[in-house]
Amino acid sequence: MYSIRTRKTANGAESYQITVKIVGYNGKAVQKSTSWKPNYKMSEKQLQLALNRVAVEFEKKIEAEFAGRQAPIATENTFFNDFAQYWLSQIEKRHSEAYYASANNAVNKIAPLMKDYRLKDLTPTVLDDIHKRIDDMIKTEYVVTAKSTLAEAVKKAARYKTVFCRNNNVSVQTLKAALQMRHICYASACLIAQGVNMDVEEVFNVQVRQVPYKSAYTEGMKQAIRNTLAEAAKLGIVKRNYARKLYITTKHPDSVKVSSMSIADAQKLMQTCNRLDIRKKLIITFLLFTGARKGEVCGLDWDDIDLENKTVFIQRQYEAVSKKGLILKAPKTKSSIRKVELPDALIETIKEYRLWYENKRIEVGDKWQGENNVLVAQNGKRLHPTTVRNWLDEALLLAGLPHCSVHSLRHTNISILIAAGVSPVAVASRVGHSKTSTTMDIYADFLGSSDREASGKLNDYFAMDSAQRKTNNE
Repeated sequence: MYSIRTRKTANGAESYQITVKIVGYNGKAVQKSTSWKPNYKMSEKQLQLALNRVAVEFEKKIEAEFAGRQAPIATENTFFNDFAQYWLSQIEKRHSEAYYASANNAVNKIAPLMKDYRLKDLTPTVLDDIHKRIDDMIKTEYVVTAKSTLAEAVKKAARYKTVFCRNNNVSVQTLKAALQMRHICYASACLIAQGVNMDVEEVFNVQVRQVPYKSAYTEGMKQAIRNTLAEAAKLGIVKRNYARKLYITTKHPDSVKVSSMSIADAQKLMQTCNRLDIRKKLIITFLLFTGARKGEVCGLDWDDIDLENKTVFIQRQYEAVSKKGLILKAPKTKSSIRKVELPDALIETIKEYRLWYENKRIEVGDKWQGENNVLVAQNGKRLHPTTVRNWLDEALLLAGLPHCSVHSLRHTNISILIAAGVSPVAVASRVGHSKTSTTMDIYADFLGSSDREASGKLNDYFAMDSAQRKTNNE
């Protein structure tokens, strides 16, 4: 029930105190009050109608917060970080482990920025400021390469590299990269240094630098805020989600444009693959010919490949998830589950690799750990996605080509398809984009060059037709 009491303000005007008394969800009486005064002069009848409307709305609000059988999940006075934990619990139930790990990491990163804000505090102005602070965040980055003394130190510590790695919890690939003077992470360098009983600086060159986060990473933090407030708005805890792009004016820094190899460089890389181990040749050829993601190729089983019909069914991916390790999971989106036609050149490479695979399985015998994995390590275990990057670096070095990421092979595949005149709809379907607009937006530059090529061909055609008409008239 509510009650209304008239009060006089300091300047003599009238205001009204509305008090609501109910039995709360814990069985105890709850009494809450609010003040209201009209914004303009009203008749007696108008005043009574307005007072009753305000009182009823206030009563409903108090009942919603306190009169349920269970305590409310949150109120507008709940601190953002507390409600973000509730949102994460829902994400864990509804989404994949990889998405939850990514969201959890983002929430932990923004927690220091958000610790003093309640849900009701997050207005567009406040969120603009938070977004700018996220864009200005920097991280400490270590550039670590081995000194020439490392190889001898490892040899003294253990007779075999595999034994050294097993004893010191370091992967063979990481130790190999270190010994080849390639960059490794600081944590791995510490483990290796501990294994040889030396300080990190004795066996590694360590450079420390402060760098900004990549725009994709900062956008993930902003998205965590946006999605958390979306959950609060859905539950009626806040009236609006002011983190939506409709209300926010700040923009995250432009991300780096997609990088793609030229057709000439892609052909040179393909020719170099013939000089590589068949496993390395297969993975690079597969990525270039299908445009598949690295994790999708590493997640393939032999049952997914139909050599007779020349297709591959992509339905899972193999990737590292924070605090979970390597897991098999569903692809990035529903559209990423797809069947892709394989060209004859790739079919021949797969057949060549299958022959190696069967011979290797016989050679390893009982120590073979794989079952149906296509891409495997020497012992049959599913291939670690990081190994793909190392193999590509090796191939690029052998071909005399500049460094590029594994994902750039996907961009190369898509740009070649677009340049060849394949429609964006067909390209999107083949590479697993959920929307054609994704292909259009990301590869706008390639689409533009294809359009210019089409314009040139039209110009040549009609110019030729005009010249031919002139010749005929003469």
